[in-house]
Amino acid sequence: MRFSEFKNSLNDFGIFSTNEIKKQFPKFDRRRLSEWQDKNLIVKIRNKWYCFPEFLDSDKFLWLIANKIHSPSYVSLETALSWYQIIPEGVFSSTSITTNKPRQYNTVYGSFYYNSIKPKLFFGYKLHQINSKAETNPLINQNSYQVKIAEMEKAILDYFYVNTQYNTENDILELRFNASVLQDEIKKPRLYDYLEKFENKNLEKRIFTLFKIVQL
Repeated sequence: MRFSEFKNSLNDFGIFSTNEIKKQFPKFDRRRLSEWQDKNLIVKIRNKWYCFPEFLDSDKFLWLIANKIHSPSYVSLETALSWYQIIPEGVFSSTSITTNKPRQYNTVYGSFYYNSIKPKLFFGYKLHQINSKAETNPLINQNSYQVKIAEMEKAILDYFYVNTQYNTENDILELRFNASVLQDEIKKPRLYDYLEKFENKNLEKRIFTLFKIVQL
């Protein structure tokens, strides 16, 4: 099989599994994967998951990896809070919410953490479009992909739901949440609606403490 045929068929997946390869090419010889890795034509993310190397030029492509290698899941917690500029420091790993078992995957391209929640709490995410960085190579066609990432309000609730150690004002002050971003951008009716669905009094107390600190 020619690599060009392989790439044309799987390019739209962004990240693809051996199962998806089999669906496209039922008689595919898996020895080609090792050959193409040696030539840096494809990259192995973890067992059974691969992508084309140019896609790794985009930081947000890691979100697509996170969505796919452990599903169902959506990006949330520190990764989402950093993207919304709610927490000050950059996040050098990907954090997600899943209804599956909690997991941690360490790869040469980053670490991927998954916290588990009940299926009834698996909501409050949106589809965000990312593009492969075609501008780094004019010969590469630019592809668009949609990744699942928590809305700002759900990312905050997920964070305090998972991190039960933050209870007091001092605890939450130490997180250094960006008050101006929260004051300007948070949608309180949406947050209250989502908070009610958690049915968790301790979570409510943590959220109201946060609101007091950032003067919402």
